[in-house]
Amino acid sequence: MINRRKFITMFSGIAASFFAMGHSIRDPGEMSETPVDFIGPPTPRALAKKPSDSKIFSVVISDHHPDTVIVDNIAAHNFTELKNPRQDVILSDADKKSFYAALARLERLQGYVGYGNFNVISWDQSLRIARNSSQVGSFSQAEIDFIEQLFFSEAVTLGFYGDKVVTQLSGTIAKRDVVKIRATGHYLFKGTAVDTYQKIRKDVGESIVLTSGVRSVVKQIHLFLSKASKVNGNLSMASHSLAPPGHSYHAIGDFDVGKKGFGRKNFSEEFALTDEFKRLSDLGYLDIRYPQNNPYGVRYEPWHIKVV
Repeated sequence: MINRRKFITMFSGIAASFFAMGHSIRDPGEMSETPVDFIGPPTPRALAKKPSDSKIFSVVISDHHPDTVIVDNIAAHNFTELKNPRQDVILSDADKKSFYAALARLERLQGYVGYGNFNVISWDQSLRIARNSSQVGSFSQAEIDFIEQLFFSEAVTLGFYGDKVVTQLSGTIAKRDVVKIRATGHYLFKGTAVDTYQKIRKDVGESIVLTSGVRSVVKQIHLFLSKASKVNGNLSMASHSLAPPGHSYHAIGDFDVGKKGFGRKNFSEEFALTDEFKRLSDLGYLDIRYPQNNPYGVRYEPWHIKVV
């Protein structure tokens, strides 16, 4: 039985090993949404979580390669500078049961609260809504354990070397701090993020659209699990295409843009070939969070606007 306080550790003698989203842009006008309420501070239970020294996910040796299963295509990476580049963390059959159950429940939750609201929903709120909705159903203890273990694990064990910018699973996004961007289904943080996006639209033109804004921890968990499901539970492969939960700067200010009508290609390197990208670059808007051959273990993201 999996102990929810147990997290990933690596083999002795290894200094560091390896622990996007295939979005489609949806018009919020297609959905009827009532803005969700935002809840209070993290619960004592969540605050008490600490990593320990037990491994729950399977570590296997495998070759890394550009993946053709994920629709947005994970670009080839230069792994020669990374330590232990051939070790992937892949879910065991036992872990996959909780993994797929949690993913299915999160998808039902998104359908229930609406696409826009799901971008800013908190973990405690998710638990409460699921518990009170027969359409979603309560998260099982095994699903909760899995999500907690994933969130509190060290992302470096997946091969992701970026900062953890959200440290509490039950952290919230204050309603007063965000604004919903019309015709996108996404929110942006008030202040620098909104001002930057508005200026981009003014300077580059209406062919630039917001493709991903504020993402709560719950949203990032859902995206990460969805990504991992496309590579048979390979968490390391997923982390090369999407920041693990708690590590996405979308939770504190960054956002993604794309070319109107470009669809899934906005989340591939093809976006860097567009006139919109060239304009963004020429005007000085692009201080790319994840450039080519970056040291964080994640793919090149030319669409990602660095705000924070």
